[in-house]
Amino acid sequence: MQTKTHLKGVIYASLAGIFWGMAGIASEYLFQDQHVSVYWMMGVKMSLSALTLLGLAYYLDGKKIFLVLKSFKDILGIVLFSILGLAGVQFTYSMTVNYSNATVATIIQTLGILPVIFYSAIIFKQLPGRKQWIATITALIGAWLLVTKGSFNQLAISKEAIIWGIFLMLTQAGNSVLPVDLLRRHNPTTISAWAMLVGGIVFEFIHPVWKSVPKFTPAVTLNMLFLIFIGTALSYYLFVKSLHLISATEATLLDTFEPLTAALLDFLIFKMQFNWAEILGSLLVISTVFILAVGSEENKNSDPKKEPLK
Repeated sequence: MQTKTHLKGVIYASLAGIFWGMAGIASEYLFQDQHVSVYWMMGVKMSLSALTLLGLAYYLDGKKIFLVLKSFKDILGIVLFSILGLAGVQFTYSMTVNYSNATVATIIQTLGILPVIFYSAIIFKQLPGRKQWIATITALIGAWLLVTKGSFNQLAISKEAIIWGIFLMLTQAGNSVLPVDLLRRHNPTTISAWAMLVGGIVFEFIHPVWKSVPKFTPAVTLNMLFLIFIGTALSYYLFVKSLHLISATEATLLDTFEPLTAALLDFLIFKMQFNWAEILGSLLVISTVFILAVGSEENKNSDPKKEPLK
């Protein structure tokens, strides 16, 4: 029984990573080929994904999903987590895709571990250990190779992509750090849903749904539906579900399916070509996940509510 449960968790986490990678490709198609506004898509995606997850959470937990709204501290926590974390990382990821491609954006997102290491060192006075230093240096070398293609005198991606990539790293760090306290007291799916709803509302104020409405061709509609319901709502649910069945370390390691899926589909669909420096740089960045996982104290019985969301 334990083996079947563990296998189910592995499948959930793997599918989440694969769907996230596919969502990156869907975003690349919508933003670059069809010129769909990132701001318009964010409001629609976050709102509909939130309503889907809230409906699912209500089906599973009933009125318990509203308990988080009874505390001003929790409401403030959700708002901060949404803007600086979950919705923030979705937006900065989309903008990075818009100015580069899904593979680069997904690899840069992995670098969000670096601000977390520095945050722990400054706030909690936890100086990086040998693993953290190795991971940091490896990630920085990988990032340099990725953005320069190994050249010493030019960048391989636009300055806009680098700027949004930096914000992506920071919001990915916020996505890991900000919800930890909330997850100790509330269901992760519920927290994800409310944070997405906040993000959807914010982006609807920034860019109302009736402005810059894209042309709904069959291909555009299909990609949008996939991005909203599979690449966002279902992926988050599967990843959170996996944390109840396997350790967070295992789930994070399996999340490397995301950049691998994005790179494979970029190659197959958009005929993206990668030179040796980009391939090596990507592998070095991805390897930081494995470096940090070596010797981890986590086990399969760790409390999922203490683990950060993606």
